Amino acid sequence: MKNLIPHNEEDRLRELMGLRILDTPSEQEFDDVVELASQICNVPISLISLLEINRQWFKAKKGICVNETPREMSFCTYTISEEDDFFEVEDTLKDKRFRNNPMVQFEPYLRYYAGTPLVTSKGYRVGTLCVGDIKPNHLNEHQIFALKVLSQQVSKMIELKLANSKLENQNHHLRHENDMQQLMLSIIAHDVRNPICAIKGVMDFVTTNDVPEVDKQKLTLMFSEQLDVTIDLLNNLVDWSKMQINKAEVLIENLNLHDVSESLLKQFKLNAKFKNDQLLNLVDKDLFLQTDNNMLRFILRNLIANAIKFTQDGTITLYAHGEKEKIFFTVSDTGVGMSKEKVNNLFSKQGTRSTPGTNHEKGSGLGLLLAKGFIDCLNATVEVKSEEGKGTTVFLYFSK
Repeated sequence: MKNLIPHNEEDRLRELMGLRILDTPSEQEFDDVVELASQICNVPISLISLLEINRQWFKAKKGICVNETPREMSFCTYTISEEDDFFEVEDTLKDKRFRNNPMVQFEPYLRYYAGTPLVTSKGYRVGTLCVGDIKPNHLNEHQIFALKVLSQQVSKMIELKLANSKLENQNHHLRHENDMQQLMLSIIAHDVRNPICAIKGVMDFVTTNDVPEVDKQKLTLMFSEQLDVTIDLLNNLVDWSKMQINKAEVLIENLNLHDVSESLLKQFKLNAKFKNDQLLNLVDKDLFLQTDNNMLRFILRNLIANAIKFTQDGTITLYAHGEKEKIFFTVSDTGVGMSKEKVNNLFSKQGTRSTPGTNHEKGSGLGLLLAKGFIDCLNATVEVKSEEGKGTTVFLYFSK
């Protein structure tokens, strides 16, 4: 078999792999070719065979049951190794190269073989279009010509499929980028514009009305803290958009979960105060998690914001602990809770329709959907338990 290995075998195999045709499902256009080849050559067996390193795999077949055979049993190995564009064995039992071949001695009891190579546009012989018979045979010049023409069409079909697949992937990528842009605009329009507009509204009120100096100072502090939250949202949106559009890699850091939780709760201190909510950080102080800082903050920020949004005169609690190979993190509230149907759709596109908060707060409804994307990126899982009128708890499970 060594002398049957093409001189450019490594490049040939690379070309074959690049065609992305191996182990693909059967397709009618290829099945039609083997049927036509069988009829033209008046034989019961016809194959589109692709030669991998250790096997021959059949993209389409007629007259045999198997989908592949070991390469050492393959007649097609000779076809791609010859310099000619046609290879024929009129009687396998009279040819010492093939008479002991299992394909000859057992089903399909192949007594005749003829094949033409499948040659790519770069000149690589990646497989064959071949025909066979259970009795000795010989093709005439018209049949040989037709077989060659069909093999050329098969090669073009394979490369055309690859080109169409690449084009579809490009179109999918463009559609994905457009969807991301629309999504970003929607988020900015709701989650970013609204707090900024609220700040501007209060500032306009202060400048056009006689407001005591003490109240001005309180409002200034409120503006600063609200802007911190909005800036943090913008940073997370930028990180998220990079991940979605540019497929940015997850950046692993060793994070103290208590410190992360504390910094996030500080950003929501003013929001909680306006709703008379208490914020509790019960995360273990010595608990660390190796994960992406921006993604984790994005997830928790959205969960905390949601908890405050639907809680009035209640408590929002962050809790986490380690157990064996897992870290369990919960964000719970004593708010209005949700129905089972709402829980089931919480992280799906069906759940993106925003529900007003207890103070009629509005949102894009997309925050949790984006958070779920980050949860998946971190190979974490999420579970939600809620009961109407009794609050909600979100469980996050991270691998250590």
